[in-house]
Amino acid sequence: MSQALPAPGTHGEKHKPSSSAQSRLPGTKDVTEEDLQREVEDLRSENDYLKDEVDELRAEMEEMRDSYLEEEVYQLQELRRELDRSNKNCRILQYRLRKAEQKSLRVAQTGHVAKDVSVRLHNELESVEDKRSRAEDENELLRQKIIEVEISKQALHNEMERTKETALRRRGSRETFKDKKSTSQEDSADLRCQLQFAKEESGLMRKKMAKLGREKDELEQELQKYKSVYGDVDSPLPLAECSGGGPHTTREAELRLRLKLVEEEANILGRKIVELEVENRSLRAENEDIRCQYERDCFGREPFSSMPSSPYGGDALESASELRRHLQFVEEEAELLRRSISEIEDHNRQLTSELNRFKFGPTSSSGLVGEEGSEGGLFKPGNGGNGNGSSSGMMMEELKSARMQINELSGKVMKLQYENRVLMSNVQRCDLAAHLGLRTGSPRDSDAESDGGRREAAEDEEARRLLLLHPKREGPIGGESDSEDLFEKTTTTSGFGSIKPSDGSELSATDLANRRREERESFTNVKREAERLGKTVDRLITDTDSLIFEGRLLVTTGESLEGGAAPETNRTPKFWTPSTLA
Repeated sequence: MSQALPAPGTHGEKHKPSSSAQSRLPGTKDVTEEDLQREVEDLRSENDYLKDEVDELRAEMEEMRDSYLEEEVYQLQELRRELDRSNKNCRILQYRLRKAEQKSLRVAQTGHVAKDVSVRLHNELESVEDKRSRAEDENELLRQKIIEVEISKQALHNEMERTKETALRRRGSRETFKDKKSTSQEDSADLRCQLQFAKEESGLMRKKMAKLGREKDELEQELQKYKSVYGDVDSPLPLAECSGGGPHTTREAELRLRLKLVEEEANILGRKIVELEVENRSLRAENEDIRCQYERDCFGREPFSSMPSSPYGGDALESASELRRHLQFVEEEAELLRRSISEIEDHNRQLTSELNRFKFGPTSSSGLVGEEGSEGGLFKPGNGGNGNGSSSGMMMEELKSARMQINELSGKVMKLQYENRVLMSNVQRCDLAAHLGLRTGSPRDSDAESDGGRREAAEDEEARRLLLLHPKREGPIGGESDSEDLFEKTTTTSGFGSIKPSDGSELSATDLANRRREERESFTNVKREAERLGKTVDRLITDTDSLIFEGRLLVTTGESLEGGAAPETNRTPKFWTPSTLA
């Protein structure tokens, strides 16, 4: 169009001077018109060509615009899809987090309930112990009254016999001599019977005290099991529950709790050793009294040994030698008992020294190592796990050695109790032989047979008691392996020790997938730990039921001893039941 506009002007300027000559040149006019028409046609064709080019450019621009808009729409759709997926993942994670918080709250509530139950059980055990002590005191008073009644009855019987003898003494001098002799013999026989009754009463009292000691040991074992699972009532919460520490803090708390249990067992064994020492001293004193009494009896009966009416007859020397042999045997057993007591005291000192070294020596260093290891696990991955693992390994080895020594010590205590019982049986046999003068055809064979039978029976009884008091450990107590496995799993799946800080910017899709898988595994580990806590709560409930049943039995036995011959069915002991505890 820009080229077509000046064309008519130029042609017009050319034709203006020639307008006067048009009439003169008709042929030239036709030529110029044809030229103009050709130029117009050329210009039109050129204009059409330019219009076509403009249309093509517009079409290309529209196509480019459409393609750009389609790419933007596709990218926008992809971003929206990713946003939806991230929202879904966030909702799922929020749901899981809420569920985990609910589970933690439930576990905390069950822990508080368990602590309340432990406090109630502790109070009930104290009340049962008070009732048992009162029942023992009343039983002791009743035994003393029974012994006094027996003595008074025997004295009345002796008085009646003496009156009869005085009545018979008036009949003749020969009868008087025989009556005096018979009264002296009857008096000695009465004294021997009274002594035998006293010995039987002491034997019954010892049996009952042993039975009460066994029941007390069983209750102490149940209480120790309960404490090993859920800790002491007055003990503070472990570090893992207070500050939310890692598994190494829970492991240290468990090891400290087990160390406390080992110390309590050592104290119990020390008390038993002291009791056995006191009993051994009393037996020594009783042995000395028996020896002195026997010597006095022998010196008093030597002038009358020629009389045929003596109960010992001509076998006094043999009986004296036999009793001396028995006393020598008893002294040898007492010497063995002293040696075993000294060995047990040495073992107890060694055990207490090792426990003190374990308590005051490595704990501070291990605590420092554990703190440095935890900081290294957070900031320097690769330094924290080794120190903690070595300290926990040392603590476990020392605990195992302490447990082995405690088992050996308990076995020696059982052996000491067996030797003590053998000594008591020998002393009783010597008493009976010294006071009653019972003789058989072959005293050595009869004593050997009775000694062998008593030893076999005592060994069977001690074996049964040892199995009841010290059951064989088939596995770790209190979840030792569970905490170690959980500690290893959490340290391997935590991510602090597996990914370096320099590699954080070079994470790919596989690394993200691995991290998500590790998070899922850690979540499953937390779930397993919660299930294990639930199982321990169930075990606590069963243990409390058993303790309640045993305490109820103790209460009923104590009330039956207080009431005498009253029926047991009319009594309803006041005790906490599982429904009230719940």
